[in-house]
Amino acid sequence: MTVQINLIPLRAAICAHQPTTLDVIVRIVPPPAPATAIARPSLNLGFVIDRSGSMSSRHKIEYAREAVCYAIEQLLPSDRFSVTIFDDQVQTLIPSTLAHHKASLTRLVKQIQPGGSTALHAGWVQGGIQVSQLLTAELNRVILLSDGLANVGQTNPDAIATDVHGLAQRGVSISTLGLGDDYNEDLLEAMARSGDGNYYYIADAEQLSSIFEQELQGLMATIGHQVSIALEPIGEVVVADVLNDLDVDTQGRLKLPNLRFSNPIDLVVRLKIPALHTAAALCRFCLAWTDTEQQLQQMQAVLELPVVPADQLDAFPLNAEVEQQVMLMMAARAKKESVRLMDQGDYQAASSVLQKTREQILSCPSPMSIPEAAALEDLVQQLEDQKFASCRKTASAQSYQRSSHRSSGHSSLIYAFDRGPQLGDISQQDTAAIVNSTDRALSDRGAISRAIHRAAGSQLREACRQIGQCSVGAAVMTPGFNLQAYRVIHTVCPTWQGGSQDEEALLAECYRNCLALAARQALHSIAFPAIGTGGHGFPIELAARIAFETVSQFLLSHTAIGTVRFVCFDQTTLQHYQSAFRRIAG
Repeated sequence: MTVQINLIPLRAAICAHQPTTLDVIVRIVPPPAPATAIARPSLNLGFVIDRSGSMSSRHKIEYAREAVCYAIEQLLPSDRFSVTIFDDQVQTLIPSTLAHHKASLTRLVKQIQPGGSTALHAGWVQGGIQVSQLLTAELNRVILLSDGLANVGQTNPDAIATDVHGLAQRGVSISTLGLGDDYNEDLLEAMARSGDGNYYYIADAEQLSSIFEQELQGLMATIGHQVSIALEPIGEVVVADVLNDLDVDTQGRLKLPNLRFSNPIDLVVRLKIPALHTAAALCRFCLAWTDTEQQLQQMQAVLELPVVPADQLDAFPLNAEVEQQVMLMMAARAKKESVRLMDQGDYQAASSVLQKTREQILSCPSPMSIPEAAALEDLVQQLEDQKFASCRKTASAQSYQRSSHRSSGHSSLIYAFDRGPQLGDISQQDTAAIVNSTDRALSDRGAISRAIHRAAGSQLREACRQIGQCSVGAAVMTPGFNLQAYRVIHTVCPTWQGGSQDEEALLAECYRNCLALAARQALHSIAFPAIGTGGHGFPIELAARIAFETVSQFLLSHTAIGTVRFVCFDQTTLQHYQSAFRRIAG
């Protein structure tokens, strides 16, 4: 299982005899998840839950209890966990213990009720004590959930972040979850940064279980932590900028998120290169991390490019992926600048920054142009509606996710999913591709397939006949002919037989194979019907969950596809898909 460093320059050559400014993606690529099960890292988790009075509104405390119970159920008997709750007082509900007797432990969690004020620092400290008293696991983390301001005890963000960093130095990281519009996002983000963990903004408490699931899956897939990279320009080359917003450690190395199976990390670096006459090494990138056996690992890569005359430079076209990543990082900077202007009370200037950036993004088409422009448009609308608190939190969280966390995928699934499922006719969608749920013979039997064939014309039937067959879970492609969509991707869904014939895994394969095929063909948008919910007999709630979980996993590590639209054929199906969407989209 080897980690790789891929260097992707904006142009694969530099022009002779003149200075060059060159953007480079430094992509750290962990190995893919093994096909066979392997022992995951042992976990030592401390759940720290705000139970202040504000948690009684909008069912927050109920969803928080549900999320913690879900997390406990996922632990192995060899894992440890604790539960600390706080309002103005701190209580260790479950002291650090092995994950045995889960039923009796989750019963305690289900009894948590809201109380008074918010002693956030004291709650975190107690959670940290529970985790740090037995550092026998490979990964040790405090997971803090709060919906309010720290207003009891230590409330200074710098002091709290310093304490968090001190515990991180001992091997205990922290992830923070901010719920609603009343918590201090600067504090929770600073805690996550200082604590080598993750920060989440949760607008709707219904998303809590999926966020806990995402956090646990990330921990279980972790193969390296305390990750950092040093940039060492060679000769007169200068590192002019790092477009990500990253912290720097005491040795001047950039701090990166944990290495996880199948989750690449993108760093975007801008180099200023002097006039050169011959090819030369330009910059060295030195990666270091601690593996799950607490061993220091290191590797490096060196960027070296050919030097060509000006009349040969056009033979080396600009790399569209680098252009897109630069665009996304600049959008993240614009969001961060808008937060600064909001803090000054200059909401008009904040709106202007966001609008200008949106126009720039739309003028440089890429797969991510439409969803990123939609995200900026929504921020502008929130400012116009004077929803300043939610606008600040959204802008801050999106900037954090894009520029300082993982930048290789979509930072907000709301916009990747075209703001949510829609009621409509799959054959009438204007995306680059639509998906047809068909049978092995690629016939036009079935409601979805009939509608698509009717709209596409007889040429589609002939194209399918030439392909011949398609196996269950696989996907093949044809032209769209008379459709608005440029391509039709045909996939064969399994028939539901009660779940005993691997139907869930095969349905997930349908989605993965459709997305992979679209990405290979550079199709930037795709529309799915509610696969499996008609004649194939899948329970709608299950089909919707599989659809969003599978597609989300793809989008969080890829930007080759900008927009995925789900189109439902009736109101009942739509309601189930909307419910699944609300739980997954953050």
